[in-house]
Order: sequence, then C-alpha cells, then structure tokens
Amino acid sequence: MNSTPDTDALVRSQLVELLQGGFAPNVILLREFDYQKAGVILDGLHFSAWVLLGHMQARQRTLLHFMKHPEENTDIWPDAHWPENHVPQSAQEWNSAIDSFESELAEVIALVQNPETDLFKVQANGKTISWATLTLLHHNGYHIGQLKTVGRQLGVW
Repeated sequence: MNSTPDTDALVRSQLVELLQGGFAPNVILLREFDYQKAGVILDGLHFSAWVLLGHMQARQRTLLHFMKHPEENTDIWPDAHWPENHVPQSAQEWNSAIDSFESELAEVIALVQNPETDLFKVQANGKTISWATLTLLHHNGYHIGQLKTVGRQLGVW
C-alpha cells in the first residue's frame, strides 16, 4: 500500500474516532454509569462494572506503555488482570478511575495523531503501534459493550 499524507491523516483520524468509542463514546458511558451500581455482579457473570473498568485500565496501560516504548516491551499481552475488589469504595474512587482511564486514552490518541509516530514499524516482538491501537479499540469496545449491557440490566440506561 502506498501511503500518502492524505491517507496517513485519514487512517489516524479514523483510529482516533474508534478509540474514542465511535457511536458509543467510552468515557461518556463510564461517566453516566451510577457508581452505586458499579459493584453489582449480575447472576451468571463473574464481573461488575468496577471490575470491567479495572480490567480495561490494566490492558490500556499495558498497550500504552508498549506504544510509548515499543523497543522495550516484548511481552505486551501478559495474563489478563481482573481486579479482586468488585466494588468501588466511593464516587470519588469510581470517578478517579475514569479520570485515569480517560487520561491514558488521551495519551494513546496523542500518539496515534502524531505524524511522527510510525504506526506500521514492526518491532522486535513482531507487533506494531497500529496493532496495539487496533487491539486497544477492540478490547475497550468489547468491554464497553458488556458494561452497557450490565447497565441496562441494572436500570442505568
């Protein structure tokens, strides 16, 4: 594929749109979720909204670290982190976690938007920044969908 400046800018803008959640903006959905319901585990599930947020944060942080220092990170997909505590202790803790998630997502977006970031350079582990970006948007999208479903069951939306 021949990349032109227009193509590069288009790819970057589309990745950013999807990282933000596309038609279901991730951070907005998290902020709308009532923290008092964030610790509820519905029958048949092994997670609460709080656990989902913690899991998403851990994966996002791992992928962001790879994106910032790709040459230093050969093991970028360690075992899944699922927080043991399934209930936020306060609205402040819930909102602080969302703030951290949003801040790290903004860092990812800034890297993707930066034309100096080589999205397609293959690293020693065989991965690229574009792979990490696509993995993150897929992972967050999957779990935001779960969060939306849990929220509907709990009457959040």
